[in-house]
Amino acid sequence: MAERGQSANLTNFASATSRRLVVQQAAAIWTFATCPWALARGTMPCTTPTAASAPPVGASDVRRFGARGDGRSDDTAAIQRALDSLEAGQTLVFPPGIYMHSSRLVVAHAGATLWGYGATLHATNPADQALLVQASNARVLGFTMTAVTDERRHAPWESRIAIWRHGNDLPALTDVEVRDNRIIESGPPGSAGANSSSSAAIFIHNVHRFVVSGNVVRRSLSDGIHITGGARHGLVEGNTVRETGDDMVAVVSYLGQGEPGAETPALIAHELARRKDQALVRDVLISDNDVSGQYWGRGISVVGGEDVSIIGNLIDATTHGAGVYIAREQGWNTFGVRNVRVEGNKITRVQTTRPAYSVLPMAQRLQKAGHAAVEIVAHIFEDEKRITELRDALTVRRVLVQNNLIEDVSTVAVRVGYGWNRQLAQAQSRVDGSRYTRRFGGASISEISLIGNRFNAVTAGLEILNAQDSQAAFEAADNRLDGRPMEPSTGPWRPFGASITGANVAGCKPARGR
Repeated sequence: MAERGQSANLTNFASATSRRLVVQQAAAIWTFATCPWALARGTMPCTTPTAASAPPVGASDVRRFGARGDGRSDDTAAIQRALDSLEAGQTLVFPPGIYMHSSRLVVAHAGATLWGYGATLHATNPADQALLVQASNARVLGFTMTAVTDERRHAPWESRIAIWRHGNDLPALTDVEVRDNRIIESGPPGSAGANSSSSAAIFIHNVHRFVVSGNVVRRSLSDGIHITGGARHGLVEGNTVRETGDDMVAVVSYLGQGEPGAETPALIAHELARRKDQALVRDVLISDNDVSGQYWGRGISVVGGEDVSIIGNLIDATTHGAGVYIAREQGWNTFGVRNVRVEGNKITRVQTTRPAYSVLPMAQRLQKAGHAAVEIVAHIFEDEKRITELRDALTVRRVLVQNNLIEDVSTVAVRVGYGWNRQLAQAQSRVDGSRYTRRFGGASISEISLIGNRFNAVTAGLEILNAQDSQAAFEAADNRLDGRPMEPSTGPWRPFGASITGANVAGCKPARGR
């Protein structure tokens, strides 16, 4: 596995100039937005507590409300009483101990900080286990979190930390921070504690201005960090993710609810602007994370989203699929993708290893998606394609792949346009429950830049499968394959002059004491 100590080497691959541009574009806005507590206290630059710090004077102690933290008592009711008592700006401290809870714990009051350095929250109910943040200006700091699980689940309250409220029409939550937490297994493989979360370990939904930083995630049954539901202006930075049951970091934007066939393309097209404003994830910086060894899914993915930067990450041992996956997926009814930077990452061992840990049957453990290290793909249903608004929107546009080191890959380094000129079919369900077959094929992918990458030990540096797309435009320069200049052999190569900025926000870089 890649180790965090390797991160210093990434400076050899990152473009300092372009990264500074990303950081400078809205640094002042981001600092104010994501660090209101620092501004309110007059402490700048943005700094936050570390494990070595003491909680603020006047903090409330969860034991005052009857919580024992003895690893035997059910502390659910006592912890909830303590959470319900919090006022804006107040901190609730969990002294060292193991606090058992048998259902979700809800943070409902704005401005609360939960301080858990030295404390463990252990969830005993696989179907209702989240620390559920439903308030703005909230922070979750320094907890170790473990859980009992039985099978992979999907609901927010089955995650371990969930920033979520029911109802898509509710105003977004704002200014939420999840930092320095450890969401890890508590038992050996095959035991009730072998996995850390029934669903995603950290679930972010419809939050504007958020920070997910310095967390350790191991063995969640679904994604490690999942960002969806119109979340925007976010920083995912300095996290370590290992051996998850799906994508290690995922940005996913859904067009609608339920199966794709539940709503007509005409209805979706009519409501496209409203749905984009409500559900499209945008302005997210995914930086300096160390992710390795998932047994299903991909390393870091953008499946529907705009203005996303994937910069300076270590992505290793993606045993099943791509290291970086940028896609419009018709089967999951997602938006298209716009304006993504993939820069200065080290992507190694893509589908060349077997998972060290997996809960899947042996036949599934050995399956490979056949993705490239960086897979850029878009699919669209034929009935969607007949509507101009959807044909244009459900595509991938403006992706920069720059200054990455990609090596030890079972397939190609970068592949663009899988499924182009192919006709495929997918079974769908109507609202009345009846089934029918829906045809789909490749959607347009354009304005892809490949600049200054180094490809080693791959079957090929680049594969363009939609080169005959009349809308396609690609540019490439200064890439090297096994140390030699790499000239693309196919594709409509021409400079197109697009501005691919990625995320339009920049993050505070607080000292975490590590």
